This record gives sequence, C-alpha cells and structure tokens, in this order.
Amino acid sequence: MPTDRPLSTVDPRPWRTRLLVAAMGLAAHRRSARVAGLRLTLAPGVCNPSPIPGVSFARLFRAALRALPPDAPVLEIGTGAGVWALLATRAGAQVTATDLPHVPLAPVRANATANGLRCPELLTGDLFAPVAGRRFQRVLFNPPFHVGHARTPAEQAYLGGPGGAVVRRFLAELPSHLTPDGAGYIVLPRHEAAQYADALAALTVRPVARQWVPLMGRVDCLELTAP
Repeated sequence: MPTDRPLSTVDPRPWRTRLLVAAMGLAAHRRSARVAGLRLTLAPGVCNPSPIPGVSFARLFRAALRALPPDAPVLEIGTGAGVWALLATRAGAQVTATDLPHVPLAPVRANATANGLRCPELLTGDLFAPVAGRRFQRVLFNPPFHVGHARTPAEQAYLGGPGGAVVRRFLAELPSHLTPDGAGYIVLPRHEAAQYADALAALTVRPVARQWVPLMGRVDCLELTAP
C-alpha cells in the first residue's frame, strides 16, 4: 500500500501486533485495575492486566489453579502487576514470582498487603535464571506471545523478540523446573500458538480453559507436562 512516510518509519510488524501495541499504549496511563476481586496499583511501565475495563485473563488464570494442593510450590514468570501470583497465593500456594530487572516489584508487595494476602517471594531475572536448580508443582507464564522486536522496556511484556525467542526458551527449559507431578501453564492466543507448534510438540499439551478477547480472538490456557 502506498504511503507518504519514509520507508524507515513504516512499522513492519503484523497488524495484530500493531493493534496490541496501540491498545496497551492507551491503557498505560491508568495506574490502577481491578481483576478477579483484586485491587491493584500499577507501576509505570507495567502492563495493565485489564487494558479494556472488565476484560482480563482472570478466567484462564483461575483454571490453572484448580485442584492445587495446599502449600504447593508455584512459580509465576513475568509477574508484572502480580495478578496470577496473588491468585495462587489466595488459593494457598507457596508462590515465587519473578520479572525482568527493569520491572519494579515493590507494587506487587503493596498489592498483596492491600488485598490481605501473604506476599510472594519476589525475584528479579530472566525466565528461570532466578530459580536455578529449583522445581515447582505449577509454573505459570502469561508470556510476550507476539513475535516482534520490543522498542521500549514496556513492550517487552508482550513482544517476545524475533522468532518468539522468549516463549521458545521457556518451553525448552520448563521440564527441568517441574516436580514429577508438576505442570506448566501458558496463555496463548490461537493465532500465536500456531507459530509455536514445533516447540509445543516437545511437550504434552492440554487446553484447560479458553475465552474470546478483543484484538486477540480465542485465547487458551494450555497445560504443559513432560511427555
């Protein structure tokens, strides 16, 4: 399509990705959210877990916590505002939550206190690096599932790099961090899941919940176990 902009300024990312980036940018000014009964304060640069008021992944998050044994060790990677980690804490799990160094985790501690919950163990680092050598009964990840290069730190929450490198690394490293009866849970839109079909094929995959989300279409919560 012709454009009067210089070629170097044309965004080469797929239209779905461009729409998501635009929507998350519009929601970035809101510094609070309510999700699944949790009152949340959001730090600058942290994705709003309900960018469209009333719309969130809470139903998918709760599905991954069904039949969770008391005091089960649970890891959430890329916790952001802490929604999934706090829901797991509310369910009685012993929760560890991590995120990248540029993401402030103090608001997660404050959100736990504000909601009358025990604060998860909060660690900083890339994917499984902060929990090297540890295993968990549940590993939770709402990943940067869109394939594309993040241009700002905030975009790292939903853009997983060229070729979807972040998701692929997670899928490869997951089995070594699960207990024998453990499972990982990942949130993926159907369109994006197809891009990771080869990496998912190395695991046993079972959908546990799905919902339709504006701009994303059908989104699944997938249970992942070692074959």
